[in-house]
Order: sequence, then structure tokens, then C-alpha cells
Amino acid sequence: MTLHFLHGWGYDASFWTPLRQHLPEFRHVCADAGYFGAATRPDLPETPFWAVGHSAGACSLLAMEAPHCLGLISINGFARFTRDGDFPDGVPERILHRMIRQLDRQPRDVLHQFRQMCGETDPVLPTTLDHEALKTGLAALAGMDHRPLLPRWEGRLHSLHSPDDPLSPARNGLGPAANGISLPGGHLLPLTHPQDCAILLRRIIRDTPLA
Repeated sequence: MTLHFLHGWGYDASFWTPLRQHLPEFRHVCADAGYFGAATRPDLPETPFWAVGHSAGACSLLAMEAPHCLGLISINGFARFTRDGDFPDGVPERILHRMIRQLDRQPRDVLHQFRQMCGETDPVLPTTLDHEALKTGLAALAGMDHRPLLPRWEGRLHSLHSPDDPLSPARNGLGPAANGISLPGGHLLPLTHPQDCAILLRRIIRDTPLA
């Protein structure tokens, strides 16, 4: 069985390393948004697979067109990030636009502050930052609303989320549209609780009947 991973904003494919080390029985495919180097966008598998996304990566995967995908496992994910009249838990859009402006002047400071907010005590940043790619990712996140896509994932959507997540849109995961599991630990569960995540992923895949 193949697992297709997509990380969130401000990270790269190496984000998944701790979790992947606990899932040796699966084949792993990792996409990379190119925030710190060349982007990697492998083709989606042509055989049955599971998609695993973190944060903004999970939101992006909701729009995926993949007939062979057995299900999507969202970790610290959401279907919309910014606040709206019918989504009061979102982050004010002005905050993202301020970050976009600051990326032109102080990209390392912006990323460092973001990672600290996510729960990293002393973030170690990559040597090279592609601030244009980071800006593009934030702009996409500001306008992304994939809540209308949730019904098409009926029965195939799973969410691992934390009540103490510092990012308010992620605290309740994907809501009633997903089979939700609450796991205390903050916004970086694949990094901070990789073994717990691996146990839950393995259980979800084992207990989900094949279509």
C-alpha cells in the first residue's frame, strides 16, 4: 500500500521523516512545495493509495482528483483557513497579507515566528528560502475554501486534530464531515507525536473497508 504525503506551509517533505520511520510497511511518496528548493510534485499513484496531509497540505489534498485514492487522512488540517461570516474560527485574512508583505523584507523572521507559533521552541531554518514560493503559498491559503468539497469524501475522510492547536482553524479538524480523532499535542503532531500518529494511521487504514 502507498501513502502519498503533502506537508503544510513553511515546511518541506522532510517534515514527514519522524512519522515515516514508524510506517516501514508502506511505500511512501512525498510531494514538496518548493519553499526551500526545487519543488517535487510526483504523479498520483495509479494503484490504490492513501493521502496524508498536514495543515495546509491536507486542505490542498481535498481538491485532489484521484480515482485510486482510498481515503484522506488530515493531520492538524482544515478545509478553510481564513475567517468568514460563516467561519468564525478562521484566522483574519489581514494577518496572512501582512506576512506576505513582510516576506519581501524579512523572510527568515516571518518563518521563524510562524514555526515558533506552531510549537517549535527553537526552530532551525533551512539555509535557502524561496520567499516567492512562500508568498504564493500564503496567498493560496488566504483564498482557499474547500468546504464545498467535503461531501464528495463521504466515508473516506479522517482527521487527527488537537484541542490545544495554536492555529484556531485546525482545532476541530474537518468537523462532522470527517471521522475525527482528538489527540492532545498541538499543531505539529507528525513531528512531536510520530508514534501516536503512526498507530492511528495504521488503525484507520486497517479498519476502513475497501470500496
